[in-house]
Amino acid sequence: MDDMSSVYEWAKTSSFDEMQIHCATFIALEILDASSNMDYDDYNLFISMYEGLCDNGQITLDGKIHKIIALSLGDDPIIPKSEYKEVIHSLRLAMLKNIDLDEVELFKKLVWDNQE
Repeated sequence: MDDMSSVYEWAKTSSFDEMQIHCATFIALEILDASSNMDYDDYNLFISMYEGLCDNGQITLDGKIHKIIALSLGDDPIIPKSEYKEVIHSLRLAMLKNIDLDEVELFKKLVWDNQE
């Protein structure tokens, strides 16, 4: 099993607290806004994790942010459709004001540790 499918399965079958879900959402927005310093493989890894959370039911498409993320995903999962770039950027900046970046880093480590 490759890293993307294993992290997807992990996210799909695990339980996450509210802060972790916020971190996953913020990371997805960072990736789609091209504002993260991760490499292409990590981008794909974290988008796979986010999709696992969506399929797990802990992230629903009822919320505005998650609906926009879902609509923005194109053929390349880390590049949003052009009509969503501005709104993705605005959502990321809004979340940045209210998120603990240390928590985001801890969540990234948790994902990396569970990709096998």
